[in-house]
Formats: sequence, structure tokens, C-alpha cells
Amino acid sequence: MRKKARVSRNKEGHHGLNSNDFISRMPDDVLITILSRLPLKEAVSTSNLSTRWRYVWCQTYCLDFDANEKLDKIAVDSKVRVVERPKYINWVNRVTRQHKGPTIDDLRICFDLDKSSKGAIDKWVEFAVSKRVQKLELDLLENGEMLRQTPRNYVFPIKVFDRSLGLSVKRHSLTFPKTVGKETEIRSLKSLFLKCVNVSEDTIAKLLVNCPALQQLSIHGSGDLVNVKISGKSLVLKYFEIVFCFGVKSIEIADSNLESFSYLGPGITIKLNNLPRLEEISIGEGYSGFENNVFGQISCCISHLQILTLDIYRPEENIKFLSFPQLPKLKQLILKVGAWDDDSLLEFTSLAKACPKLQRFVMQLIWMSPAKRRRKIRQVAKHPHKHLQLVEIVGYYGRTSDIELAVYFIENANSLQKIIIDPRYQVLERTPIGADQLRKEKAARSCAKKQLEPRTPQGVELVIL
Repeated sequence: MRKKARVSRNKEGHHGLNSNDFISRMPDDVLITILSRLPLKEAVSTSNLSTRWRYVWCQTYCLDFDANEKLDKIAVDSKVRVVERPKYINWVNRVTRQHKGPTIDDLRICFDLDKSSKGAIDKWVEFAVSKRVQKLELDLLENGEMLRQTPRNYVFPIKVFDRSLGLSVKRHSLTFPKTVGKETEIRSLKSLFLKCVNVSEDTIAKLLVNCPALQQLSIHGSGDLVNVKISGKSLVLKYFEIVFCFGVKSIEIADSNLESFSYLGPGITIKLNNLPRLEEISIGEGYSGFENNVFGQISCCISHLQILTLDIYRPEENIKFLSFPQLPKLKQLILKVGAWDDDSLLEFTSLAKACPKLQRFVMQLIWMSPAKRRRKIRQVAKHPHKHLQLVEIVGYYGRTSDIELAVYFIENANSLQKIIIDPRYQVLERTPIGADQLRKEKAARSCAKKQLEPRTPQGVELVIL
């Protein structure tokens, strides 16, 4: 049996661990740094070690209120939400009341909460601002996974961030008014992630003005956005993401230093102009995006784009007839594709051919109805991929179409170093994966081994997860 650390009384009369406990003798700032790297509940539990540790956790830099286990239960039985929601709110309230540190780096709220919890969430945001938070995340997804009806969403409390000045927003630019008022500028905030939180165009404009250090802004499932406009060389915003905000009709970004842009949702108007630092784009519009001229929409940055992710829910049968523009500097191409029946994936190699500097190719297959068909393995014309080093096929099922794609790159990637095959189910759900699905994944691993090991040349590493 492990012996418990003995608690003794030192010369000053304070309780502490025995003399061999060198960790407790460390300065507070070191202990606080250590506790900030632990899960929050574990950090709080250290208060039971001794009086030396009782209040150390109260100054931790990171407050991540993760509740994955509870969210898993709610996903199985939504009735559990009624019991677990007030427990979660009380937990956050208790910790924020006890926190004594002058600042926090991160505050993450992750639970099924809506506008009925507005009073509590408002206080948490005010707490974060008062502690000069750098990264704020409000992940309020229903059941921890699904978007709820937007009228039930919590509305972001922009008043906390507002200067209480008038704000003038001109087309294509943000300008400060000449009048001077109460200063409440939030200079510490660098990252803001909002899920199932309603924000408007006016809210975004005020955030960019009142948070001059804001580098990352991510918005999922907002119901109030319609026409989004961002511009201004003075902005430090580097990463901007809009996902499943179904009211959005247009996004216009111009004359900024943005480095990464992501959009996932219905087909909309996207205008990008004068974005010399934009090197990473992730985009998914409608069924494929091709019908909405996705490459025309991102044409301003094609010449310097380095990472491109495309979500293609339903690949078009006529994709083989599409001509893709040259992507001269693209190094990573990630395709998220609906895996319907046993449709050939070889047409996507024409997109890889348009990337002469490609180093990493990822095909993530989202299984819809991945039936296997007995047919001969097709081949397409050879094309040397001189710089391609890594190929990943996620959602590998062992279909003929899966083998075709893997074999194509094995035969055409001159510098190939590694192939990663991941047969795991790629539909994001909290519901536990059943035994039948696990059997399919096991069978897919076996297929991958039989199908690809004999074809993998010496010097190329085949990894089957």
C-alpha cells in the first residue's frame, strides 16, 4: 500500500508536508504554473493536501470548465440536462467566486446552456474581462454537439466590451469617433470562440474596435449574422471562422492582415480582396462548393495559398469535367468528402495535380452509405508528385475506391515517406459507438493491411491506426 504523506507542524507552527516534500517548498508562482496545467477539478482537489496548498489553486491561470462526462450522459438522455445544468452553473459560480489571482489566461465554458442562463453567463464574461482574460471560449452547444434553434441562443453581452462611446462603422473600414468617453477597452483579449451564441455584425465591429489585440475570432451557430464585413490594416485579426450561421448571406473581407479564414455552411457570396497574408483557407459551401464557384471566390489569394481545406458533402458526378486553377504554393490539401456507396475518388487527383508543391494530402471520408462493390481497380494517367511526402486517408473502409486512391499516390508520389490509414468512424456524435461499428472498423484495418502492405514500397512507412 502507498503511504500517505505525513502532515507535520514546522517551527512557525504552520502545517505542511514532511521535509522530503520538495514540491510544497517551491514558490507560489511555480506551484500556480504547475496547477494551471492540470484539469481544473484536479487543481482544486490539491487544496486538501495541507494548509500550504489550500488556496494555491485560487490563483491558477487557466479555468477550463470541461464537463464531457456529463454531456455524454445528456446526449444519451436529454432529461438529465434538467439536473446537470444547475450543478454546472453552481460549479462555475463557486470557482469564480473563490478565484483570487489578478489575471487569467484562459476561461472556457463548455456545457449545454441557452438564454435561460443569461444571468450566470453574463457574470462569467464580466469576471473574465475583470481578470484581463486572453482566451475566452463559450461553447454552449446543445447536448454538447448539436446546434439549437437560434432564438434560444444566449446573446453575447457586447455592453461589457463597449467603450460606451458612439461607434462609427463605415463600409470596408472601422473608424473611431472623435468624442471621448468612458474607456473600457479590452486590451488583453487575443482569442474569442463562440458556439451557439448569437452575435450581430454590429457586435463583431465593436469587438474589433474594443479588443485591439484580438487575433482569433470563431463563431458557430449564431442566428443574427447576415452580411459580414471585415477590413482595416490596423486590425491584428489573423484567424476568422464562421460555421453553420445559417442566416449569413455574404462575407466580405478586404485590406486586412488575415492569415486564416474558415467558412462552413450554405452557399453564399464570399468576396476576398487584398489579403496578402492569407495563406490558409477552409471552406465548405452547400453540397460541394464547386457549384458556387469556390475557386472564383478565393481567387485573390490562390497565388500565395499554402493550406486549403474543402468540405464536399456530396461529390459531383461531373467533377471530372471541372478544370482547377493552378495553386503554385499550396503545401497541404485536405478534402473532407461524403463517402457514398463506392463512388470513385480518383477524380480528386486532378486537384492534387494542380498543386506542384504539394507536401501533404489528406482525404477524410465521412461515411454515408459506404457499400462495397466488386469491380476492377481503375487507374488514371500517371502524374509525378515530386514533393508529396505524407498521404492520409481517414475513414478508410476497404472499398475499391479507397484502394484506388491509395495506390495512385503510392505509384505517383516520388518522395513519399508515410501513408497513414485511419479506419475510424468519422461522423461526430457523442453517442457511444456500438459493437457493430467497432467490428466494421476492425474489418477495415484488416482490409487495409491486406490491400496496401504488398503494394507499399520499401522506404515508405505504412501506419494503420
